[in-house]
Amino acid sequence: MLRFKQKAIEKLLEERKPEINLTTLQHIKKTVEQGAEGLDPYTLSNMCRDLKCLPTDIVEYV
Repeated sequence: MLRFKQKAIEKLLEERKPEINLTTLQHIKKTVEQGAEGLDPYTLSNMCRDLKCLPTDIVEYV
């Protein structure tokens, strides 16, 4: 089972807030609310690009 690391994502969003536009910010939050199960690699890749992180920084296998 995959799940998002909520606190890590919140921290990254706060750090990158000035660099991320509102639409991207809303899309990331919506994706996190939907959960990591069924997350396609393309979406994960885009999130990592926007947050400037690795997939292992925001997703964990439980």
